[in-house]
Amino acid sequence: MSKHRDIDFFEQPAAAREWQAQEAALQAAREGRAPADAREAAYRRIDAAVRADDAIGLPADFAEQLAARAGPVPTAATAPETGFEKHLTRLLLAVLVIAGLAVAVLQGGSWFQADPAAWSVAGNPWVLALLACLGASQGAELLRRRLG
Repeated sequence: MSKHRDIDFFEQPAAAREWQAQEAALQAAREGRAPADAREAAYRRIDAAVRADDAIGLPADFAEQLAARAGPVPTAATAPETGFEKHLTRLLLAVLVIAGLAVAVLQGGSWFQADPAAWSVAGNPWVLALLACLGASQGAELLRRRLG
């Protein structure tokens, strides 16, 4: 019994590229062309191994058993962030916050006294543009979560 699940190639472009590479390798093999690169040769060897008689002795759910033993594939959301990038990101964030606080303390009084209309939402088209961008991105994210 097959428990095949469709892959959404729009959300997983790497899977789409691999699928196309596999299909191109099989098409080239059917046409009798020599492998164009190492990747194509590897896919041809995999295809030949799958078609070999030795594969008959495998259980029907062999691939599922092997995948279960391997465990889930780590993603950006599940893989722990480690290493240099993690520390650099934290350092840069701390520097940005400290710099922002320093500028606000040193220049903040003059900002609010300069032009009260600049802080009005209706008086400043940039504030309206910022709010529109924030609303559009949050709305798109909510829509993506509901549909996906």
